[in-house]
Amino acid sequence: MRHTTSSSHGLILLSHGSRDPFWRRNAEQLLQSVHAAYPAAAIGNAYLDWCEPRLPEELARLLRAHPALATVTIWPLLFGVGRHASEDIPALVAGLARQHPQLQLQIAPAMGEDARVLQLLTTMAGDHLQP
Repeated sequence: MRHTTSSSHGLILLSHGSRDPFWRRNAEQLLQSVHAAYPAAAIGNAYLDWCEPRLPEELARLLRAHPALATVTIWPLLFGVGRHASEDIPALVAGLARQHPQLQLQIAPAMGEDARVLQLLTTMAGDHLQP
């Protein structure tokens, strides 16, 4: 299914990161899926730790590729809301906002806070309870 998107709004999928190179696979597959659904979208993938690109570099890349961006949403692909979601990401985004005053940066709720994600996981857990 293809959708249209605004060229003034971008999205960065922000994952934790890992030293294990195979860990990136799911985040990269999600990025590819979103690109397939929204082929003209300004979308990127960044990591907090251990992997590249980090959020500042990915934001810079997105701005170079899509100079008309006015708003970028950072979506933490985190299941729980711990220090990363409550402190680290807001501090990082505040620093980026000072560097890019022309840009509105917003942080979406962490993935695990979305009731739709929890409902999907409930359904999937039920699949494992079937004989």
